[in-house]
This record gives sequence, structure tokens and C-alpha cells, in this order.
Amino acid sequence: MQANDVKEKIRERWNDTAEEFDQCPGHGIHSEREKKAWQAILIKTVGRKQLKILDVGSGTGFIALLLAEYGHSVTGVDVAEEMLAHAREKADRQKLNVTFQYGDADELPFEDNVFDAVINRHVFWTMPDPEKAAAEWVRVLKPGGKLVIIDGDWNHFSPWKMIWKAAATITVRLTEGAYSSSKSHGLRDFEKKLPLRSQKRPEADLRILRALGMKEAETVSFKDPRAHGLLDNLKYGYYQRFVVTTVK
Repeated sequence: MQANDVKEKIRERWNDTAEEFDQCPGHGIHSEREKKAWQAILIKTVGRKQLKILDVGSGTGFIALLLAEYGHSVTGVDVAEEMLAHAREKADRQKLNVTFQYGDADELPFEDNVFDAVINRHVFWTMPDPEKAAAEWVRVLKPGGKLVIIDGDWNHFSPWKMIWKAAATITVRLTEGAYSSSKSHGLRDFEKKLPLRSQKRPEADLRILRALGMKEAETVSFKDPRAHGLLDNLKYGYYQRFVVTTVK
């Protein structure tokens, strides 16, 4: 499948799921504790100093809106128009000044050296050409600017974590009902063949960034913000989540 065909399928996928996206655990924020955990991750990553930040693959504005609450000047781009519509509604409702616009992650509509930081969450794995996408993110960064990739290794598990994952899947279905069968859960066939699905992460991310000359790329693992208490840890604690940061 050609890259443009993959992009169109990705756009259709997220447009199809936009209406219910925020209702699914792990996509929207469902508790004050979860929100504070994400805020702590972002503060540690980009700091409190007001920056000009690009949120790539912004979706319904999860990251962009959290950053805007701290006074950052945020632009969110996405290829799914329905996702962007929900993001704008949320920004209006929360009275936050965020610019949301259509934009392809590996063909960004910006000049070189524009942003203090470029950030994305659960986006890199969807790229049909991750090397091209990363190069584009670096291009729009100012010298000294920070690139932040927040994601997880969704495919590689030790044997005991495979058992944990199976138990978690059953538990989620029993406790979350409709959410577990949501259209936004589960992979489409074409997504299973995306380059980063078969690679160990964040090691693959670091290789890509270092090939672009980003020698100081670092990674930090973190616990899923939903994994508090015995039940929620059973359901969400088996994934390895990470933040990769590097400076141009």
C-alpha cells in the first residue's frame, strides 16, 4: 500500500471515531487524578516557561489543551477534520486560546525554525514513513527547540506480560462494557503493517532521531496515569509507555 493510501485510511479511521474518541479510556481524561498525572508529565517535559508549541496529530486536543492551561501558545494540527472540530469545541468550552488547523504530520504547513517545542502523543506509530515525519518535526523546530514523542511499545511483551494483557482484556470487557467494543479500539489490518508496529520501541525512535543528528535523544518510561489501585493497575499497567525527548 502506498503512503498516500495509508494516510487516507488513517484520516478515515480517526474521522470515523471522532464522536466517541474522548469516551474511551486512554484517549480522553476521565478523572482529576488522571489529569494531574498528565500535567506532571508535561511540566517535567516542557516546563512552565511559556513556549510556542506545535502539537502534531492533535486529535481532539488532549495535549494541546493541557499545555494551553499553563499559558503556552499552542497550535494543533491533524488530518482528521472531525477530530479538529471536537478539539475546537473543547477549547471554546474551556475558554482556551488554541489554534487547531488541518495539517499532515510529515508535510507540515509551516516554515523552518518556527516552534520552541514540537510534541505528539500516540501518533508516531501511525506514520507510514516515520523517518520522514521525524525529519519534518525537526525542520519546524527552532535551534535549541525540543522534540517530544509520547507513545508506548504496544506490540512487544514478555511472556508474563502476555498473560497479564489477556487478563486485562477480559477485565476491561467486564468492567467497561461499550467502551471496550468501541470502533476506536483494535487495529485495522493496514495498521498492523505500519513500520513501527514491528519494531521494538523506544529503541526504534532513538535510532531514527540519532540518524537525523539528534545525538542527545533520551527516553523515560512512565506508568499509565490510569493505573491507580489494584483493578486499574490490572487493566492498564502492562503497557510500557515512554517519553522520548531531544533538542535541535
